[in-house]
Amino acid sequence: MLNKYIKIDGTNKEFIFANMALKNIDFALVSLDYIFNHSDFDWGIYHDEHTFYFFYIQSILNACGNLYDIFYNLNRNVRFWPHADPGIRSLQMRQTFGVDKRRFPTIFNKEARNTNTHFDERYDAAGYVVGDYNLLDENTDSFIRDAINDNYHLRTYDKQNFVYYTFNGRGTRISFDLQTLRKELNDLRTLIADNPVTSSCWNG
Repeated sequence: MLNKYIKIDGTNKEFIFANMALKNIDFALVSLDYIFNHSDFDWGIYHDEHTFYFFYIQSILNACGNLYDIFYNLNRNVRFWPHADPGIRSLQMRQTFGVDKRRFPTIFNKEARNTNTHFDERYDAAGYVVGDYNLLDENTDSFIRDAINDNYHLRTYDKQNFVYYTFNGRGTRISFDLQTLRKELNDLRTLIADNPVTSSCWNG
C-alpha cells in the first residue's frame, strides 16, 4: 500500500527513513500513553499487570532501537546488500534532520534495550539465578523494594516514578525515565515532521 502513494526513484531514501522514524516515534508514544493512562486492562488479553506493562515497555524499546538504526547505524558489513552503506545513510539522516544523540540521550540509549534483546545472555551470565519482570508501586513493601533495587534484576518497572530499570552487560544499573523519553520523542517528532524532506515525495 505504501508504495502506491510514494514517488519511488531510488534517490529518496531520506524521505522513506524519515517517515519510518515518525512511525516508530508514534508507536512508542502510543505505548507510553497506555502505560501512563491506564486505569484497568483486559485480564483476558494480558492475564496480569506484568504482561501489560512489559508488553508496552518492550514495544517502546523496540521502537527506540529502530530509531537508533535509522540515525546511528554504523554497520558497514552488509552481506546481502553490498551496495548499501548504513553508516553513510545514517550520517546523511543526522545531517539532514539535525539529530544529535546528546539532545536525545534517552531515545538513543542503546544499553537500555540490550538487556531486553539479549536477555538469554544475561540469564546465562547470572547463572540463571536472577530476578526479572518486577513491578514496584506505592503498595510494594519497603524491604521488597530495597531487595529489588539493591540486587541484580534484569527488568524492573517502578510505577511510582515511571522509571524502567535494567542492567548492561557489565552489570551496571541503568535508569530509563519514561517521562523524559516522552518529551524527547515529541521533540524529535517535531524536528522530523517539520523538515520539508519528510513530505517531499508524497503523491497528491
